[in-house]
Amino acid sequence: MPDVMAPRVAEAPDQFTARLRARMHSPLCGLMPSMGFLQRQRGGPRLMVAGGELTGVHVLRGLPAPKIGAYHIGGYGLRPFESHIRTLGETVERYGGYIAPVSGRFPVRYASPGELEAAGECWDAGPAAPYSAEQYGRAGFPFRPRRDGDVLGWVRATRLADGRDCWVPAQMLLVGYVVQDTRGEPWLVPAVSTGTAAHTDPDRAALNALEEMVQIDAALSHWYGGSRSTRIGPGARTAALQRIVADGFDDRGDQPEFHLLPSADLPGFTVACLIRSRDGRLPAIAIGLGIDGVLERAMYRALLEAAGVRGLAVWSALQQRFEQGAAREDIFDLESNVSLAARPEGARVVEARFGDCGDASADDLPPDDERPPGVRARDLVRAFHATGKRLYAADFTTVDVAGLGFVVARFWCPDLVTLPLPSAPPAAHARFAAYGGFRRHDPHPYP
Repeated sequence: MPDVMAPRVAEAPDQFTARLRARMHSPLCGLMPSMGFLQRQRGGPRLMVAGGELTGVHVLRGLPAPKIGAYHIGGYGLRPFESHIRTLGETVERYGGYIAPVSGRFPVRYASPGELEAAGECWDAGPAAPYSAEQYGRAGFPFRPRRDGDVLGWVRATRLADGRDCWVPAQMLLVGYVVQDTRGEPWLVPAVSTGTAAHTDPDRAALNALEEMVQIDAALSHWYGGSRSTRIGPGARTAALQRIVADGFDDRGDQPEFHLLPSADLPGFTVACLIRSRDGRLPAIAIGLGIDGVLERAMYRALLEAAGVRGLAVWSALQQRFEQGAAREDIFDLESNVSLAARPEGARVVEARFGDCGDASADDLPPDDERPPGVRARDLVRAFHATGKRLYAADFTTVDVAGLGFVVARFWCPDLVTLPLPSAPPAAHARFAAYGGFRRHDPHPYP
């Protein structure tokens, strides 16, 4: 009997994105109350740059409304659906992270490390003092080292080495957690979304979250450490990207430059894309990051992010015309550093750091890894463990996020460098030893 082919309805990307946006974008009750686009500057890349705002999660935490753009939600692409779906996906990711503390799925336990130890509990708080004594002693420095008697808020996460539930600091796992200083809880490190990703495919969500940790670790360890980047020259394996650059960038306008930022011991291509202004316009320089097992895809992702960061730099520069700009030594947000890199004095620091590099053709770099996302994610977890790293996982998928067809994966690794506040790099973190040691305090340029 001949096989009967089952019919399958394929939905075009634009249709899927429009349907999803109709469910998420609403000024009254949407996860994303507003969405907008940046107008292209003269000489800038012909790419779509979108931005979105997150619904009022601050109300659930008793906090004032954040300023516009505070959640760093954006999406970039050559076609409308690319910028739309990336913006919608980032909205879901941020929502999952901020709703997790109030969802009831991560009850907080307040105890000191000694109390957990005495109760026979599994716990991990990461480095006790990731900053140097000089940093802790600086006036206005927001963090302090962890002491044995400190009472912290703890939540459970799965230790992937053995599948055991362990207590980890809520302020490190949950971006939306508010440090309880009235209980005497110290602020140890900033909460960032590094290691969180949303996707309709669980394997891709896990892979994207894991790779983001590798990417940030490689990029920040390069910036503050002693390793060198490799400037990537064009090759046959990047022919498609070269066509995109030729079509999307004016010959006499801003041009991208790509640098490979190798991880000390974890797989994947981490790429930084630098877009420079040729005629002195702001931004003087913008940097985007991308990671993938395939070099060309990593470069494309970095290119898109650099275009978005370029738009953020213009927006931030306009804001700072009416606000008091931060000094170089006290940047404790993730916008002022982008503005600093956009100005000539900041661009010189970026140029000096990336000027210390080697050169290689794309065709001479290691081969691509084109295996399925699930296979790569599991191999990456094994690579974490094989190199002695602790890795914890949590599921931030809420009921409403699942109703949209998404999952939100969250991972935390205390042995990697995460995105720091620009003027507060973790100078005493042991990870810098793998990158030639901690070398500089210049604020990093990444949003």
